[in-house]
Amino acid sequence: MNDISDHLEAISQAYGSVRVAAFADLSVQLVLAEATKADIGQEHLDLMCVQTAQAFEGPLQSEDNPLISQTTEVAILQEDGVLISLRPDIDSTSAIFLLCDFDIDVEGVVEMSRTALSETEAT
Repeated sequence: MNDISDHLEAISQAYGSVRVAAFADLSVQLVLAEATKADIGQEHLDLMCVQTAQAFEGPLQSEDNPLISQTTEVAILQEDGVLISLRPDIDSTSAIFLLCDFDIDVEGVVEMSRTALSETEAT
C-alpha cells in the first residue's frame, strides 16, 4: 500500500475517532489527499493545513532557540477535538494531519501515520 490515499483511508477506518485524515504540501499549504468521515468544507481543510504549517514553522521553533527544538509531531487542541500533525523529518514539507476526537489512541494513530509517511516517501 504505497498510495497515500489508501493509507489515509486505512487510518480513518482503523480509528473511529479520526474524523479527517489528510496529506498536505506545507510549502504551499495545499491539501493533496484526504479521507473524511464528516461533511467538512474545503475552507476547514485549508485552515487545518495552515495551522499545521504554522505549528511546524512557528516563531518559537527555530534552530536558534535553545529552549524549543524543531519537531516532527504536533498536537493542537481545538474546541471540537485535537489536530495531530506529523512530518517525516524537520526539513520535510509534506505532512499528514488528523482531526480526531479527544478519546483518540494517540500512540496508535501516530504509529500508523508514521508508517504511511515512510512508505509514501520511499516511492
